[in-house]
Amino acid sequence: MVDFIKRICIALALATFIGLLFISTSTSFAQTKEEVPEELFEALIWPTVGEITDTYGTRWGKHYGIDIAAPEGTVVVTIADGTVSRSYYSDTYGNVVFVDHENGLETVYAHLHERMVEEGEALTEGEKIGTVGTTGRSSGNHLHFEVHKGKWNVEKSESIDPFLVLSKEPEYMFASLGDDSPYGEDWKQREIVSVMSPNQLEERDDRFGSYDKLVEVTVNAGDTLWSLSKKLGVSVDELKEWNHLSSDVITVDDTLVAFQTNQVHVIQSGETLTSIARSYGVTAVEIIEQNDLQTDVIIPGQTIVIN
Repeated sequence: MVDFIKRICIALALATFIGLLFISTSTSFAQTKEEVPEELFEALIWPTVGEITDTYGTRWGKHYGIDIAAPEGTVVVTIADGTVSRSYYSDTYGNVVFVDHENGLETVYAHLHERMVEEGEALTEGEKIGTVGTTGRSSGNHLHFEVHKGKWNVEKSESIDPFLVLSKEPEYMFASLGDDSPYGEDWKQREIVSVMSPNQLEERDDRFGSYDKLVEVTVNAGDTLWSLSKKLGVSVDELKEWNHLSSDVITVDDTLVAFQTNQVHVIQSGETLTSIARSYGVTAVEIIEQNDLQTDVIIPGQTIVIN
């Protein structure tokens, strides 16, 4: 419980800090909005989660990005679809990854502890490219992040303020969080579905518009994709596709999503399988079989699927 409260405080503090930062820089935004196409203005996800320790244009105008301090190993993701244009070690940038995006931007992710992609590799928005570190000319763990309107050059003449393209919305700020995040996964329980970027939401709607419901399930000890698929009334292949799984391996406490036409019922106090079955026009035996229940004992808050 203490760790949970700490993580909530961290998230709230970060959101407040960024909110104040945006308020204080709203004038410069209004003056430079034309620097980027309208569809990119404050529209992209954040590359990582942490504390903003330096902004664009400081150090006598020689700081061409923003610095996001975070613990070593914090996940860093690409903010949009693109191709890795460079991935190497630099005396100044340290471990650094450059991504050439389809939207015309090139982004730089510097001082990484670890690089996870190679030059020429195709990336999708939100894909992990490395972790926060303090390599190169750095005084502490942080991500130095740059955005260039076109190709990066030594003079950095095409650089723009990253805040012009990074969204103010909390779900975009926290989109990089995943299993490796030192902030934990409690945020997923509060905002599982909304932690998706615009592209991901659009893709979900296009692919799954014919389904009635989106259901989130937490993997418990003993669960397998087969048992979950039976419980949810979907196939294993569908679960793998919807959750971008390359194998049948799932981990306890992971959250999986499923799209289904089945009815999902959350058990209320005082209900029995018989009363629930009667209200849906099915039998208690059918509910037990559909949900792979060992007994007819149910508890409030439990979720069952009813065809």
